Amino acid sequence: MFGWEPKIKPFKPETFISTVRWRFTKDTGYKVTFGYITKAKRRLLKLDKSHHNDAFVIAGGEYQTRCEALNLLQIRRNKRSMAQFYDAKYLDIRDKKPKSGTELFSGRSKRNKNFNSENLRAYRGHKLLKGQRRVKKLRYRYQPHDEVEFEGAVFEVVGMQNQGTGVKLKNYPGIKNKVVKISAVKSLKKRGGICA
Repeated sequence: MFGWEPKIKPFKPETFISTVRWRFTKDTGYKVTFGYITKAKRRLLKLDKSHHNDAFVIAGGEYQTRCEALNLLQIRRNKRSMAQFYDAKYLDIRDKKPKSGTELFSGRSKRNKNFNSENLRAYRGHKLLKGQRRVKKLRYRYQPHDEVEFEGAVFEVVGMQNQGTGVKLKNYPGIKNKVVKISAVKSLKKRGGICA
């Protein structure tokens, strides 16, 4: 029956890992260290904060020769969301500036809860732009984080534009994201899955 279930203590993962840690320390004879000790030693050796530098300091490293760290990055091969929603734009009658529908909303996102915030729908003036859903129907040739060559330099791809006819390049000199024709770039590296 509902509400008559036995009361079970909630499982707290933090408590569990803390218990395991102390058990390991007691049973295996490991020495315990704390973040402030590691930080002080790391600063003394003038090392940046990173996992491999922390491991080096915790292991008692000082001036030993170290190998180059390998940093792996996981990049999704596909967008998980196939549909993207772009909110409608309204003219705010208070300051005559365009604002999105979510900025001028009623304060309630769930009908069964009453959030006591001001209803801003009254300030919606003329609708400037209709809301829309864009559904991704195909996979484009270049994906975000791919590397391409353009004008003899290597750039990272931000994404595609204008139904796959243009490639948006990251950090082009003088322009934040430059859009160029797909025929003007040459593919160097596809990045998806686990990348070094």
